[in-house]
Amino acid sequence: MNLNAMSRIVIKLGGSILIDAALRARLVAQIAELHRAGSELILVHGGGKQIAALLTKLGVESHFHDGLRITDAAARNVVQMVLAGQVGKDLVAELARAGVNAASIAGGDGQSFLAEKMAAEDGTDLGFVGKIIKTNSTLIDAMLAAGVMPVVACLALGADDQEYYNVNGDQMAASVAAGCAAETLVFVTDVGGVRDADGQAIAELNRDSIQELLASGVAFGGMRPKLRACLEALDAGVRRIQIVGAAEENVLPRILLQNQSLGTKISA
Repeated sequence: MNLNAMSRIVIKLGGSILIDAALRARLVAQIAELHRAGSELILVHGGGKQIAALLTKLGVESHFHDGLRITDAAARNVVQMVLAGQVGKDLVAELARAGVNAASIAGGDGQSFLAEKMAAEDGTDLGFVGKIIKTNSTLIDAMLAAGVMPVVACLALGADDQEYYNVNGDQMAASVAAGCAAETLVFVTDVGGVRDADGQAIAELNRDSIQELLASGVAFGGMRPKLRACLEALDAGVRRIQIVGAAEENVLPRILLQNQSLGTKISA
């Protein structure tokens, strides 16, 4: 794949990556290189580790269900503070030092991404966990046209109740890619790709093989919502999806500028 001025790429950075200052700095440098190459980049970030740390300080216990954080009102407020505050603004500052103009937003800004309360398959109440149901790319299109890189936190307003909802970072990234007509979606992770039942790396996946991994339970924990997000992105017409490891040397330019095969490639 050769980047051109019209290519639009969504890059999702996970919270576990963002707590490693040296690794984060290397990724920011790579993102700046891609920006100079002429692509329109949209960053989507999580912040799970940072959220967990603040919840622990506040004496709020964390609970998860099927890879998703159960989010009551108190936890939701912490999520909002961490994602729309510290993590996004820190990324903007680091991008500025790398020569990139960026601005951090949440899904509620400009009503860009609206959600509904998400229901677990087994009926478990997840609290203020939302699923994106409506997108409006006007704000992000305007930012990109002005030469400003959007840095999007995984928060959305409820379409009906206008409450903020915590959105799984991978599902948010898939919705951003779909709603903003991105050609490529890259998940930058700390695991480097999807693995099979024997722990071996899987180079390529399609819809059927993803469904098998989910049904068999081979995909567990945070990989389950990530693979579901890949299916959503495929269904929405995103043409290229890649799951890669953050620690891989110069990983983003290698897959996006040099078209190297790293991590796991997802196709229809």
